[in-house]
Amino acid sequence: MIVLLIALVCVTIDQGPSRAAIKSSTQSVVTPPANVPMLPGSFAPVNVGPGDQTGPHVYRDRVSYTNDDFAGTSAIHYFDFSNGTDTVVPGNTLDRLSDIFENHIAFTELTGQPGDLIVVYDTTTQTSTPVSCIKCTDPKVGGNLVAFEDRNHTNPVESDIGVYDISTGAITHLTNDDLFDQRPSVSPDGNAIVWEKCATDFLNCDVYSAVQTSPGVFTVQALTTNGSQDPYPDTNGEVAVYVSTRGGETDVYYQPIGGGTETQIAMPFEQRDVRVSGNLIVFESWTLTGWDIFVYDINTTNLYRVTNTISVDEALSDISVWNGTGRIVYAIPGGFGDFDVHAFTFQVPVPSSTPNEINDLVALIGNFNLPHGIAQSLVTKLQSALAALAAADTATACDSLTSFINECSAQSGKALTEEQASQLINAASGIRTELGCP
Repeated sequence: MIVLLIALVCVTIDQGPSRAAIKSSTQSVVTPPANVPMLPGSFAPVNVGPGDQTGPHVYRDRVSYTNDDFAGTSAIHYFDFSNGTDTVVPGNTLDRLSDIFENHIAFTELTGQPGDLIVVYDTTTQTSTPVSCIKCTDPKVGGNLVAFEDRNHTNPVESDIGVYDISTGAITHLTNDDLFDQRPSVSPDGNAIVWEKCATDFLNCDVYSAVQTSPGVFTVQALTTNGSQDPYPDTNGEVAVYVSTRGGETDVYYQPIGGGTETQIAMPFEQRDVRVSGNLIVFESWTLTGWDIFVYDINTTNLYRVTNTISVDEALSDISVWNGTGRIVYAIPGGFGDFDVHAFTFQVPVPSSTPNEINDLVALIGNFNLPHGIAQSLVTKLQSALAALAAADTATACDSLTSFINECSAQSGKALTEEQASQLINAASGIRTELGCP
């Protein structure tokens, strides 16, 4: 069933100069050790059948990807790990470039003339909504927003970034210039968008960000203006990640979404295809045996290796982290002269300091001289979190810490002073962030 848009509001942000001013930033460098530990987890196929399966993106248990049958037909599929089903998204058999978030899958539908369009499919209602933008492509979805490339310029090497609001049908343009704006990415909450702004010769690509301050209103700024190649940015809403080639070296970099200290992950050889979810950055790095997948923890600066294959080059697409669980999806050459989609599922690494931090909270509660019942209730929740971590059950630990925070909030100004409650809540919230809790 196709749901047609009846009305659409278009709002364009006037950026003024083609290159926005960048905030002053400093740089830090992290150099991981040479011996990188393997990240424990399990591998599973998503689709290894005939034809090309490419461009996978993941949100928790669901993976969307393009399936090309090599016979002139391509369709968007989504695989659900919770029940093992693979579903074809309704389309015109010329569909590609999908992205997934919660119950929404956005993809490009090739239509010939007058140009491609974007469709948003709702897996709950099983309805499709075309976005009112011809010659638009490569959508990325997060929250209630879909960011895309608008190629309505007369010059084919110029394009702008547009944003479609699923809930209202409104379209906002983040750029309006004669450059090539491409490859947008949207944070899970929909409040931050990053993309590349390139010269029309594609030799100079900078990373830009837009932060939504109110519905349809964005603050746009440049995050890099160093004259290097900074392609394929991504964001979790707090940081922007990207690769950059500087001085002949291509490394992964990240910085706050609003600009600030830029951190370089200094590794040998070349890195590519960077993505971020929660506190984990995933990317491919060239090794002596080809391209392999690595994971970097922003909070601990620990680096992990996911694959160690010979003559198999993983093409990374996406990562999703939730409630202590992570899933990476990627494509590799298959057995039919094509590409297949695979997934790697793992528990988010727990920092070695986390149990000590929880025990420090237990000791702090003891120093507050609270009524016995209140103190015991709070300590019990923390002990449950410790027991869950000891059993490698991060999800339960996250839930226990949430219950602890809720009780602290309820007792603020009562059994706990506001200052005590704030101290406990801030500490527990920091631990939840370390664990990758939602």
